[in-house]
Amino acid sequence: MKTIVINASHRKDGATAKVLNEFVSHLKDGNAEISMFHLSDLDINFCTGCCGCYKTGHCFLDDDTEKLSQEIAKADSIIIGTPCYASGMSGQLKTVIDRGHFVIEQLLKGKHAIGVVTFENAGGASVWKSLKNLFVFSGASTVDKLVVKTPFNSDPLGNPNIKNKIKKKSIKLLKAVRNNKTSFMCRLTNLFVLNFGIKPFVSKKGEAYQGVLKHWKERGISHKTT
Repeated sequence: MKTIVINASHRKDGATAKVLNEFVSHLKDGNAEISMFHLSDLDINFCTGCCGCYKTGHCFLDDDTEKLSQEIAKADSIIIGTPCYASGMSGQLKTVIDRGHFVIEQLLKGKHAIGVVTFENAGGASVWKSLKNLFVFSGASTVDKLVVKTPFNSDPLGNPNIKNKIKKKSIKLLKAVRNNKTSFMCRLTNLFVLNFGIKPFVSKKGEAYQGVLKHWKERGISHKTT
């Protein structure tokens, strides 16, 4: 089992990172192979909106975003953690989503996902909603979430209840991957989004979206609606 863990906070020892590291600890106990990425360490450029990746299958910007996407593509599961800034996800994470071949190319197809959000005052629920939409629209099976209200840059692990939740959710993720378990509603939603939202859109684009079809073929996705 290979799991990608993404810390979308600029702080590598902040509240979000501490929660993610606790997940990593439990997943390693379950013999999972973990690759953790701090977005603050990566060279990530803004999307230019050229749509060239849809035709070629890759972005013309030669930076760490493409490498991260390739690592995600090889994983069985993913945990994305972000702090809440101004009632939204971190800017670093939004940039990766804009660049990372998630939705149209179905980067998370067949993968199991957990979203982690830390916030101090308000907005945690809205950030989770954005993460959940990302998972659903990108083809993932959403296993669980952890939305933590905690003082800025604090240590949420001082709360035994939080630590216990992380342990339970880690076990849940391990079981979901090993048993290839996806809820009926999640499968139904993924199919609906793909067949009635994404596929008709891509089919209208023709040659301009040949790179998308290449990614679909790699992920076992037919270009025909089912």
